[in-house]
Amino acid sequence: MTTLNLASPVHLQIQTIFGVRSQLDSCLFFCDEHTVIYPAGNQFILANVETKGQRIFRCIELEHIDCIIVHSNAAIIAIVASGMNPDKENTTISFYDLHTTIGKRKRMFELRDTSMTITSMAFSHDAKHLAILDCGNREYTLSLWLWQKSRLAASIKLGQTEGVTVLSQVLFHPSDNNLLSIIGRRFCRFIRHLDGNLRIQSSSAKLDQYDFISHAWYDSNRFIAGTSNGHVCVLFNGDVQTEIDVVEFRERSIPPIQRAVSINSSLGKSISRSGFYPNQQENLDTLRSTGEEVTSISVVNKGFFCLVGGKRLCLFSKIADSWDFAKAREYVIPSNEIGTARSSTISYLSSSQILHDKQQQQQQPLNNTHSMWKVVVSPKEEHVLVLTNKQQIYSVSDMAKDQSAESKEPFLLELIFNSYHQLSIRGLDIAIQKPLFISSGDDHTVRLWNYETNTIEQMKIYNEPVYAITMHPSGHQIVVAFASKVSLMNVLIDGFATVKEYPIHAAHQVKFSNGGHLFAVIDANIIQIMSPVYLKVIHRLNHGQTVKKILWTKNDLALYSQSSNYFVIWDLENQKKIFELKPTYRLDGGFIADREDKIVYLASDDGFIRAFHNGQLNHEAQLPQDDKPSCLEIYPSNGALLCGTHRGSIYVLKTPLAKILTGIFHYLAHSARITQIVVAFHEALIISCCEDGILMLWETHIKSSTKSEDWTSVVLHNKARFIHLSQTIEALQIEEHELKRNQEYRLHQMETTYLADLQRRTDMSVNERRHHENLIEHQIIEKENEQKDFEIKYADLQEKYENEKQRIEEEDRENLGRELQKEGDLIRLAQKIMEDNESRLKSTIEASENEIRDIAEYFTGKIRETENELTALRKKTRQALESNEIEKKNLETDVDDEQLKIKLEFEMERRHLIETNAKLQKQFKETHEYQAHILNVKQAEQEATAQTVKKRIQDNVLRVQGMSEEISSLKNEINERKQTITEKVDRINDLELKNQELEKFQYVLKYKIDELTRLIKPREQEIERMRNQLLEMASEREKKENELSRNRFHNVEQKRTLHAVDTQVEHERQKRKEYDNAMRRIKNDILVHFADINDPKRVKNAVAYLYEKHVQNDNVKNIYITADVSGGLSEEILAQDRQRLFLERTTSDLKRKLNSDLHTTKANRMRIMNENALLLQA
Repeated sequence: MTTLNLASPVHLQIQTIFGVRSQLDSCLFFCDEHTVIYPAGNQFILANVETKGQRIFRCIELEHIDCIIVHSNAAIIAIVASGMNPDKENTTISFYDLHTTIGKRKRMFELRDTSMTITSMAFSHDAKHLAILDCGNREYTLSLWLWQKSRLAASIKLGQTEGVTVLSQVLFHPSDNNLLSIIGRRFCRFIRHLDGNLRIQSSSAKLDQYDFISHAWYDSNRFIAGTSNGHVCVLFNGDVQTEIDVVEFRERSIPPIQRAVSINSSLGKSISRSGFYPNQQENLDTLRSTGEEVTSISVVNKGFFCLVGGKRLCLFSKIADSWDFAKAREYVIPSNEIGTARSSTISYLSSSQILHDKQQQQQQPLNNTHSMWKVVVSPKEEHVLVLTNKQQIYSVSDMAKDQSAESKEPFLLELIFNSYHQLSIRGLDIAIQKPLFISSGDDHTVRLWNYETNTIEQMKIYNEPVYAITMHPSGHQIVVAFASKVSLMNVLIDGFATVKEYPIHAAHQVKFSNGGHLFAVIDANIIQIMSPVYLKVIHRLNHGQTVKKILWTKNDLALYSQSSNYFVIWDLENQKKIFELKPTYRLDGGFIADREDKIVYLASDDGFIRAFHNGQLNHEAQLPQDDKPSCLEIYPSNGALLCGTHRGSIYVLKTPLAKILTGIFHYLAHSARITQIVVAFHEALIISCCEDGILMLWETHIKSSTKSEDWTSVVLHNKARFIHLSQTIEALQIEEHELKRNQEYRLHQMETTYLADLQRRTDMSVNERRHHENLIEHQIIEKENEQKDFEIKYADLQEKYENEKQRIEEEDRENLGRELQKEGDLIRLAQKIMEDNESRLKSTIEASENEIRDIAEYFTGKIRETENELTALRKKTRQALESNEIEKKNLETDVDDEQLKIKLEFEMERRHLIETNAKLQKQFKETHEYQAHILNVKQAEQEATAQTVKKRIQDNVLRVQGMSEEISSLKNEINERKQTITEKVDRINDLELKNQELEKFQYVLKYKIDELTRLIKPREQEIERMRNQLLEMASEREKKENELSRNRFHNVEQKRTLHAVDTQVEHERQKRKEYDNAMRRIKNDILVHFADINDPKRVKNAVAYLYEKHVQNDNVKNIYITADVSGGLSEEILAQDRQRLFLERTTSDLKRKLNSDLHTTKANRMRIMNENALLLQA
């Protein structure tokens, strides 16, 4: 802030700023882990992303800013500005501290004595060096500064001789201050600072084929660079190690040839530059039309963020044991362009626009392209923020959330702060009875703000421009001027509801009266006065020229209107002009009147502010620095003027005005033309807005104030009556407050007693529950021990079974060997005896098949018996579970909600035991099935062996037809096979014995289940006892509720008493009204006969008539009641009566709302007590 005098009548201090300065695409930085800095107007904001708090410091360089950069670790900000000195065009750089003394300038020096265009800036890792890349006369200059000493260390010029066409960015090595990297179109080089000179190091010729626009160092050996055609390259020692195509589903006319050292990316689109044909190397520049350029890169742990085409934010993660990166996430801006703004409401009008609206939109098009400018990451990578071209700041809030491989939907970014205006703000107004103010702008939005919580209460988007807006003093209604209509709306809890629409096109200002009973609308050169109560036009005033601004007087009986060169004061009662002014200068800076409506201040385009008193020019003052005013506002307490200018500054002017500059005080505020300034009713807050879409909330401090007791402007007559009424209301409120305090004290006593009893019973219930839990835990431990014993025994049995199985297999192999040896002998003998023994062999084969069939039937019967036993066991278990479910349902119908919770927990434990038992049964079943499967396998093996033998015998039959003498040897073979079958039968008997042992284990498990069932019965008895205890508690609760009902009845009686008092007050008020009507009638009669005061005869007749009418007839009561007092009364008196009735209805509404709030509060209190009781019982 710069002032010309220290004795300012009003000291302004910025409290909160809503918005981000536009036209700066790289102005968002992190100062520390939780604080972000960005410019807004001519201030810097240090905002905490967690608490949403703001710290603000002013910076004069922001008026001429070219570029900024912040070093997070050193907490230093560098600002480059041009044109700071009005005498010459120079470029300066300033350094400010952001850590200890926020906003303190540490150093400032001149970079060049002429203007320069900054392309890129970079701090070294220790913040001692600053590299600046500027462009001028088709040539780039890279300068290396020791900024702490204000000394230029080295510089180098880069032009076409070095192969430079367009450069984009310069960065320092992450650990070496003397090594820099610089990129651009077909240019990527390392520059070494050595002996006071900058030397360009050579690099691979392949890098000259890329159009680099952004890059970031990944480690000390590699950096990541993005191109204009949607590729990200990982460069190692000056060569491309990995290339990633971030454009999905890109169509290529010529397929690339795979390079040997190339590594495929996550998208499968890694491209080798050597893979292009020679005649296709120049096609890289032609791919820029895709709009998928990589504009910003930020490195994080094991990956990096990059902005693709301003539409997508992609997170790439490094693949282990390689230098390839896979796309892990993708983020986009929400389609509704407001993200997750708190309490935001979006609505689009359904009516189609007319041709005039389309022409308006063509003249002032709304930019719907929402693109991301920059991505920043906090030092510890806890927060990731994105700055967009519509002055919004988004955050990545779901970093820990996993994305499924099948999901292809991108994540949505969320607003970290409020949703700000995106274009110029045209309308601004503030309520009196609520901490609310409303704004509208060229972004087609209407936003309702709360200046106490600094949040948006409501927001609505329309499909046509919003030209002006005003708010009712109560904050319950607004009037919005669109391009095709003017709408009167009610402010609801969830949006704005339209009450009536007026066909008025392009109304550039609307204004509610101070009392709120009227509002004025500008319709070209006509001013229409409308009533929000009757919803009709009351007056129409013809200004004669296109009206730019209107203003109501303090008593709402007159209206000010202003055009470019014509100013008028209107009397609304007779719709005539009280005063008019036609100056020779243009009135483009607005106007304002003092609190007594005696002095009017007019601002013109020549920079003068003139004060007119009774139509005569009194004083005038000119703004310094050739600044032009854009709007005026007055501070009611001391009459100080607040003037907003085209440059965005705010001037505070002492009144009366003077030509010298001692009474003008300057505040740096916005960076664009200020459109409106409003002052809150309590005068502790001032709000300003500008064409840059920024809202500023100013806190005011006054050293000396002449503010007197001010009456609300809606009170238009009979001040004493309303003083008495307010005193009566205060007395009734005091009495009501005392009754309320007594009732609250009794309720507090009852609540304390009830809570103590509830706590005692809760402690008893908790102790008993803990005891039950300990018993259940002990039983679970015992069950686990038994389970372990069973597993050990089962393991032993399984081991024995495996050993026995191995022994049997070895015996089978030995028998098979012997059989094969004998088979060879049989083959030699069978050739001789084949013919004679064919019939005998067939009978032998049939006998063998019969024996095998008998064995199969025997084992099948055994398996069926086992399955029947398992089925019976499952049926018993199912019956037990059904009985438990029936018992559970009976218990659920008997106990209340808290007992149900305890019962459900116990049932969960029992269900756990049942499930464990089911698992054991399942294991037992699996054991049985496994053994049966083994038997089936063995039977199948035997059948396969029999089939093999049968086949071999059939073969032998063909060969041994003539060997009848060897029948005896075949009989011996059959006997041996019978012995083998006998051994198998013995083995089956052994398995049956083991099956019996398993049945014994099943019996033991059944015994354990019975024992657990026996232990459940005492628990059920305990549950029954607790249920009885809960019933007793319920009865006590009913007693408490009965007592509360009696207290409520007592409250109802007290309210009836209060209602009787209100009725009496209303009766007295009606009686007073009747007396007033009678007095008006008498006064009107006297006024009628006063004209005949010079004629004695008429005077005598008039006195006799008045005596007969008002005294002799004694008809006062009839006059009070039945006389038509409306006749002869003026319109002003009738308006006063209507205003009084309006205030009485408002008072009754407030009382009714107070009673409803009391009932709601009591109901909420009882609900909270019940919920606390339920939680304590749980």
